[in-house]
Amino acid sequence: MADLEFERRMNPWLFDSSGNLTAEAKQQFPDLAGANAAPVSLAGGQTLKADPPLLQKAAQNAHALQAAVKTELTQPAQHVAAAAAALSGWETGGRLTTAWSIWSDQANNLSLEVGRLAGNLDTTARNYAQTEAAIHAQFAPQQ
Repeated sequence: MADLEFERRMNPWLFDSSGNLTAEAKQQFPDLAGANAAPVSLAGGQTLKADPPLLQKAAQNAHALQAAVKTELTQPAQHVAAAAAALSGWETGGRLTTAWSIWSDQANNLSLEVGRLAGNLDTTARNYAQTEAAIHAQFAPQQ
């Protein structure tokens, strides 16, 4: 269940002046929009349903995003190096090199984080599928 109080403090732009989620926020973050619904009950209330194929598709998308992040965010490297070289002797040249170094580190960290997310989605999908198969096997007629 989403913590709307936390979201109000961390992301105030998601809320209108009355403290309610904006229509855009509800559309972009449906999990927040459902935060006012009854929480999932462990004692027989609502049921959580996992969809391993959907998780696997999300993992594939995350892997593709990781590759795109790495490719797209490193493309300016040759141009930045050329610009920094052209500005050598100027303070701007050194700052450009420093800025590119920070950019490269952040792009690499983003790529690694998206890759970690993709791996987690893969693992979760596999675990749900294996657990489901094991449960079905336990209930299969024994001969």
